[in-house]
Amino acid sequence: MPTETTTVERSRSTDDYTIRWYRPADREGFLTLHDRVFSGFSAEWFDWKFADNPYLPEAPIVVAERDGEIVGARPNLAFQMRAGDTYHTAIQSCDTMVHEDHRRQGLFSRTSERLFEDYADAGVEFTFNVPNPMTTAGLAKQGCEIAGEHTTYYRVQDPAAYARVANRVAATAGRLAARTYLGARGRRVDVPDEVSVARHTEIPAATLARLYRRRPPSEIHAYRDEQFFDYRFGNPTWEYTAYTARLGGEPVAGVVTGTQESDGQTVTNVADVVPLVGDAERDRALPALLDRVLADHADSTVVAVRGDSMPRDLLAAFGFHSDQRLPLRPLATPTTMIVSPVPPDGDWRVAGRDIRKLANWRPTFVEHNTA
Repeated sequence: MPTETTTVERSRSTDDYTIRWYRPADREGFLTLHDRVFSGFSAEWFDWKFADNPYLPEAPIVVAERDGEIVGARPNLAFQMRAGDTYHTAIQSCDTMVHEDHRRQGLFSRTSERLFEDYADAGVEFTFNVPNPMTTAGLAKQGCEIAGEHTTYYRVQDPAAYARVANRVAATAGRLAARTYLGARGRRVDVPDEVSVARHTEIPAATLARLYRRRPPSEIHAYRDEQFFDYRFGNPTWEYTAYTARLGGEPVAGVVTGTQESDGQTVTNVADVVPLVGDAERDRALPALLDRVLADHADSTVVAVRGDSMPRDLLAAFGFHSDQRLPLRPLATPTTMIVSPVPPDGDWRVAGRDIRKLANWRPTFVEHNTA
């Protein structure tokens, strides 16, 4: 765990910026800066993301202070990750920010250096990030490497929102055409009558954790126990709903959706699927689960699924398209993952798996700090 045993001289540069670890007294200053840079986030959100995170004893935030004011911050979200049968603490950069009057002072680099230096012997083994292009460039300068682009599958239910159609008649026609097309595709899917699907407004953490334990993947992923499900889906900026499917009275599969209003659009993510690895019972139940999810979110602008959490042929049957191919590729914003051991000159392998190879990962939206 990082400590504040270092001297003032070590953390203060000649330009009077202090680079140090976040303290509870910094909460108001952090939120003031965050609202200035990002806006629209509450104290409840801060407590969920940083103060209540169960995977590190401290909030993994390095701040830049000048004249008693927080002018920059390098926050992270902590995860417990699993690879094979081993468990590892990792961090993900999020909400990196610098006050506009203090940019181009190297504060991103200096806070990153302090973060990696102090965590080198503190139990954090690696970092994985899905940043914007500017942050990606900054992380690359710190020694991080790009592992690749996550694939996301989108079911666009309101094409007008993406085509920027201004004419109301054309927009309505586009929505009707999309519903006709998607409805026709969905009717081709075999939804077995013997599968019963239940909707949960409260996250059934124990059931989801039990389903995860049935077939955990060998690739790197967030470890899903009850604590994880209770914590991860407490994000107040999203509305989460869980669904479980039963065969013969026993739960065999589950999904969690997250829905959020963004720029006038309603976005629904299939945030997680358990078990993460398919078997006969899970794959028999998934069509019924996805059919119910889509029926409940028919008014969403788009529904998205990340990675290999659901079979591609099932997603295609319900009208989902990959952001790696036409027609979505020109419209999609790539989700690039960049990784590094901690410290950056450390071992790039976790349980024998090179973190720079995307094939060694098994992500859903839960490993993405904004979803």
